[in-house]
Amino acid sequence: MNRHGSVGGPPCAVALTVALVLAVAHGTASSPARATPPIVRNEHHAFDPDWIEVWWTLRQKCRGCHRPGTERHDLTSYAALLGGGPDGDMPVVIPGSPEESLLFEQVLWNHASTPDSPHPDMPSMPPDRMEWLSAGQLEAFERWIRNGARQYRRPPVAGCEPLLEIHFPSAKECAACHPRQYEQWSRSMHAYAQHSPVFEAFTLTMIERTGGTIGTFCTRCHTPIGVSLGETGSTRNVCRSRLSMEGITCVVCHRMAQPYYKSSGRIPVTPGQVDQGCLYGPFVDPVPVPGGHAAGGNEYLLKSEFCGSCHDVTSPQGVRLEEAFSEWQNSPAAKEGHTCQHCHMGPIQGVPIARLQRPWGKAAVVPGIDPASLPDRPLSDHTFAGPDYSLLPDTEFPHKLDWMYEQDYRDTARLSPHQRETLTRLRIRNRSQLERARFKRYELLRNAARLHVDHPDCASTGDRIRIRVDVESLFAGHNLPTGFTAERQVWVELAIIDPLGRLEIISGGLDRNGDLLDEHSHEVEAGHLHADHRLLNFQSKFVSLTAQGTERTVIIPVNRHLAPLNVIRPPTTPAQSFGRPPIFRVAKSSLPPLQTAGRTYHARMNCGPGRYTIRVRLNFRNLPPALFDKIGIPHLKHLLETVVIDEYAGHVEVK
Repeated sequence: MNRHGSVGGPPCAVALTVALVLAVAHGTASSPARATPPIVRNEHHAFDPDWIEVWWTLRQKCRGCHRPGTERHDLTSYAALLGGGPDGDMPVVIPGSPEESLLFEQVLWNHASTPDSPHPDMPSMPPDRMEWLSAGQLEAFERWIRNGARQYRRPPVAGCEPLLEIHFPSAKECAACHPRQYEQWSRSMHAYAQHSPVFEAFTLTMIERTGGTIGTFCTRCHTPIGVSLGETGSTRNVCRSRLSMEGITCVVCHRMAQPYYKSSGRIPVTPGQVDQGCLYGPFVDPVPVPGGHAAGGNEYLLKSEFCGSCHDVTSPQGVRLEEAFSEWQNSPAAKEGHTCQHCHMGPIQGVPIARLQRPWGKAAVVPGIDPASLPDRPLSDHTFAGPDYSLLPDTEFPHKLDWMYEQDYRDTARLSPHQRETLTRLRIRNRSQLERARFKRYELLRNAARLHVDHPDCASTGDRIRIRVDVESLFAGHNLPTGFTAERQVWVELAIIDPLGRLEIISGGLDRNGDLLDEHSHEVEAGHLHADHRLLNFQSKFVSLTAQGTERTVIIPVNRHLAPLNVIRPPTTPAQSFGRPPIFRVAKSSLPPLQTAGRTYHARMNCGPGRYTIRVRLNFRNLPPALFDKIGIPHLKHLLETVVIDEYAGHVEVK
């Protein structure tokens, strides 16, 4: 059931297949088709809906070259579109006449490959064929211009305009000048944060078990802009806007002007388009660029406290769900001056490399600007490798084409030649991106820990030999595992292969569901299998107080033993005063930084003389199958991967 990958060699190709359910609305003249996720979710605004589509498209596809202060026509604002060019040229948009509008002429093409079409087979812009406008976008451009090229459908009310997706820049806008950073971020778990089907199902389960009182506690970390726009915790992904689905997008980090010392994702996101506010980076000497955005330096981006805003999570009732930052504060790495960024944004994942020791290059590649005029900078890796990976098809993540939001791309017989070609290119690109992310994840795990195994080299038939297995953490910055440790599994698998080739698992085996043989295994709970009492597992556990006064571990962090429906409210007494909340806690079992822990096993050599092989593996799995059962996504369990961090094989000669 589980797939095994080894971090000792090249990353293995993992086939990610999952049933994709895509709702496709077949529009009519009276009921136009709507793409999901929408560009703007809130319909209660004064903007012309076609203008929003046009502006969103221009910002993502054209802004890099067509910006103020350049020789090209400025396409970054409504006034610039209807105004003259830099040399006094005619406006590129003539209200009421798409045929006379240069903008529409430049983007129009025979998108359906219709024979004898009067339109060209390829548009003049955008130059990248993967970014050519889709049928829906061309319809929106034509309809907007023909209806008068309005910005508003009704007069806006001063001071009452709602906050919309168009008030924040998309990461694709940043890609025009920062393509390297965008490519790395797009395959990261920051970009995947809200896309994750596991997170969506887990959040809905938590909302159901708390009667909705948990609110946006989970989603405010995974989609800060979505929460700022008013999306609720129970909003399904197909109903969230495309900007919300970008998760921890560029402006979430790079719009933070000053330190904001709060945890659990309580961070502000400053609205404003790229040219309407300052974007901050780690450099104190930003270089102004014609038509570029205001830039400033913020050394807070280089500190672990910056990461701790989201990577230390305490529930409203005082349960410390994640403690990655707190672990770092008390770690050897903190004493040596190593930050989160040293290990997780350097060229080698899991190895602390100071910023000035990284590879140098151009932090920005601005269209129309001589690269020699821009200084070389130490480059940071925005892949942010961690324990998780995408469970989505390679047509959905990291990238997705605009036309794929408008029709069912699985029906290839109905696709145009251009669509089939770009779909193939997209899958190749996405697979390459996912493979790079997988390599970085394996690199991180390879640098996490190592095994030390001690056993006798020889024995006699029937002897009971002693096998000592120790796990040494190589991380100086936090525990192994860290983060949401109640779902992360790092365990030792010990097996003996007798002279006849028969395999006997001494400890660390799995049941038929793929779960470890502990209290969360259904087969152990039902009495079909014996519990593995020798299991060495560094997974923490959620512990609930029961009505009988005893404690029991649970998978979902909600105590239903005392009340079937929990209401999340701040406690009346501070949990810190007692060390933990009174009815729920986390039993921490993770391995501290640079520490060693192990277990002694005994095995009897009963198969007669010959060579016995002792095989020991240190396994890692980011999520247990039992969790998928609890949150209602058992159909995704086959995508779980068990990674072998380290492996040992030794021999015992039995006479």
